[in-house]
Amino acid sequence: MDEHRRVLRVSLLEPLAGKAGEERVFVVDASLRGLRISHLTLFSPRAEIPIAFDWEGSEIDVVAAVRWTKLQRIGTAAYAKSVYQSGVEITSIREDTEGTLRGLVEHHVERALDEQKANARGVPPLGAQSVQSGEASTYARHELVNGVWRKIVTTDRAQPLSGFTVSSEETRDQVEMLRSAYEIADVPMRQMIRKLAEMSVSVREGIPMRKYTP
Repeated sequence: MDEHRRVLRVSLLEPLAGKAGEERVFVVDASLRGLRISHLTLFSPRAEIPIAFDWEGSEIDVVAAVRWTKLQRIGTAAYAKSVYQSGVEITSIREDTEGTLRGLVEHHVERALDEQKANARGVPPLGAQSVQSGEASTYARHELVNGVWRKIVTTDRAQPLSGFTVSSEETRDQVEMLRSAYEIADVPMRQMIRKLAEMSVSVREGIPMRKYTP
């Protein structure tokens, strides 16, 4: 992947409580390269701090360098409270927790994909599982070749090596969302997107479509 490509960053459904050194923080955004944290104590610019937080009962333990900090004031003018938000770049991560961080990011990407599909089809996301009324007769293969997307309408639902195959009835917004996610994803994340696409075209009538767990 091009080292200058944007890093896939997800906004967490709920902030995760943790510690930066001895200070209490909340993790609000996450990627495989960095975090955005909310905190009350001002950290020194470019300082490296240990950050630990839990996700689904597993600890994520990193050392990160402060890259930027913004001051926010919450509450009324008489009772305003200063809260800082900082973007931190991960400089090292404990090897046994790296998979947990990847799982956190993948979970939120999967949730976002699911909600996009649910919104497009007018069904509740992650509620009662949706059911296809039948298999599509044609598919759209979206291949990323030398940085350019190529679309091929086909009766073959096989997934390409670079890109994904979905129903030809998918909306333009849904396809653009999948393309954007694929472009900025790393190799494991691209595999997950292809797996989701494969499941969406492999489900026969009466079989629930969701939910894939990586």
